[in-house]
Order: sequence, then C-alpha cells, then structure tokens
Amino acid sequence: MIRKRSRPVLKPSEGGDPFAQVNPKRTGKLRPLGLPSWSSKVMQEVVRQLLDAYFEPTFSGHSHGFRPGRGCHTALSEIVHKWKGVHWIIEGDISDCFGRLDHEVLLNILSERLQDNRFLRLIRHMLQAGYLEEWRWHETLSGAPQGGVCSPILSNIYLDKWDKFVETVLLPKYNREKRKGKNPAYQRIENAIARAKRKGDRQALRNLRKQRRNFASQDPHDPDSRRLRYGRYADDWALGFSGPKAEAEEIKRDIRDFLRDTLKLELSEEKTLITHTRTSAAKFLGYEIVSQHVDDKLDRRGQRQVNETIGLRVPKEVIEHKCAFYMRRGKPAQRGEMRWESDYSILSK
Repeated sequence: MIRKRSRPVLKPSEGGDPFAQVNPKRTGKLRPLGLPSWSSKVMQEVVRQLLDAYFEPTFSGHSHGFRPGRGCHTALSEIVHKWKGVHWIIEGDISDCFGRLDHEVLLNILSERLQDNRFLRLIRHMLQAGYLEEWRWHETLSGAPQGGVCSPILSNIYLDKWDKFVETVLLPKYNREKRKGKNPAYQRIENAIARAKRKGDRQALRNLRKQRRNFASQDPHDPDSRRLRYGRYADDWALGFSGPKAEAEEIKRDIRDFLRDTLKLELSEEKTLITHTRTSAAKFLGYEIVSQHVDDKLDRRGQRQVNETIGLRVPKEVIEHKCAFYMRRGKPAQRGEMRWESDYSILSK
C-alpha cells in the first residue's frame, strides 16, 4: 500500500494538521507527495529497472526529464544550439500531469509492447493501491504519486505518445526548412557594394557595409519557409516556431486536442503561452529564452554573428532575490568583521 503524505490546505487554526510538512510550488499551490513503504520501494525499483531497460532506448531524443545522461542542462543546451531563427515560442505545462495519468490509457500503452499479463497486473495493482492520509485509506482512481519510485518512468512512457505525435505529425507538417529567399533591400545594397568595389570607392564601400547591417540577409516574410523545434522536460515543454502567429495558434490547438482526446490530459491555460522572442521572453526550466539581435557585433569577416541566436537569461526577480541576502537599503552590505580574514575564507563564506 502506498502511504501518501498530503500537503495541508488549511491552516492549523482552520482545522489543518499543524505537524504536516509543506512543500509549496512557486505559484503558491501545494504539491502532494506519495511515499511508498520500504517493501513497496524494493518492488517498485525492480519494476522501474525492467521498464527502463525495455523503454528507455525507444524514447524520443527531445525528451530530457528523468533519463540517464539527460536533464535540465541538456534540454537547455538543445534549445541554445538548435533553435536558431525561431520567432515564436509556445511554452506549456500539463495541468497536474502526475495526478491525472489515466490508468487505462497507461496500461494500454504498456500492453502494446509487453505481453506479460502478470507483469501488467502487478503495475495495475501498484497504481490502484490507494494511499493513507492521516491514517485513513483513500482510493487512487488516476495518476502516479509524486515521490514514487516508478512514477518518472511511467510518466515518460505515457508522454512518449505525445513526443511521437509531435515528431510524426507536427514537425513534418510545419517544418519546411528550405533556405529563405534573399531580402530585396539587402540585395540592392549588395549590388551597390559590388559597384563600389569595381570603382574603388572606399568611403562609399564603408558606408554601404554599415548600412547593410540594418537589414536581414534573408526575407523574413518568405511564405514557403517554416521551422519548428521541440523540447520536453517531464511535463514542461516548449516549441520554437518560425512562421506567422496564426499557425502558432493552430499548433497550440492541435496540441490541446491531442492531449485531451488521446491522453486525457489538459493544458494549463495560465501557463501555456505564445511568446514573440524578439519583444519578450519565454520561460522554460527557470530561464528566460530570448532571440538575440545585435547588428554591431561582428566576426573577423565583418559579418553579424549574434542575430537570431537563442540566449538564456536569468530572470530579474531571481537575481534580486539572490542579491537581497547581501544588500542593505539597496546597496551591498558592508561586513567589517571580515577585514582580517583571508581571501579564501571570505569567498567560502
């Protein structure tokens, strides 16, 4: 039986448990944790190892959560190195993903590749074991408890259907990665530069090259070019799209319909946003994702090297919160008692 320590919603004065631990989310809501007994942990670890050996090699390369050799850093690294040129970011979150995993859908997904009915029956009993809250037994009709040993691998198996939908339907539909046509305004300046070179007019050449930096080399409104990128960490996911906003809205609707109709999950509307990367920042795994644009940062050849690349920014409120411990009245706090200490001890403190 799974013992579940639920996070209290009521204050002690309102009838809540004053001794229960609280683990709030950043939004202020409370996260329930399921803590199995030691014997259940041993059993779940065996199940986890079997499922991991069987399903891990087949998982999507865009999935980074709860996988060996992968994590937040690999998810963010994929965005930085492979998302160049995206204009819109569809950032999303699945509402109460762990708590809403449909048991029948999960077992059907498992049965597609596992034919051992005894093993499937064991997983069914494990999911439906229920939990104890304040020594009262409660039935579990859906979900895999957060804190359970098998919950991460089961959620990855469940959401792998979603990964495959994105890879086999959305990416082929919205990825037309032919090279964009040249920008006519940029091309006119290129022709003027060629004429200035033939005439040997160095002053005009310098002015034209400086003027050329104000224009994109490729047509930003090319109707035949599209680019779609995808990444997921657990139930947090993001898609980078280069194209009109109307198609980004269409992608969001396709996602919502698939999750609702196939996996019986709901998108969190307050967290599922479409953000323009040049004018604002999208948030993913605690970072702000922006599209960089600096016309005067040039390489040795005199060409722009930053434009359209993805940048990761630490949110301003995070920086202010971290700095607040070392500030006093808006300025760095003086700590005179450390004047006679060594550099090493000052830095360590």
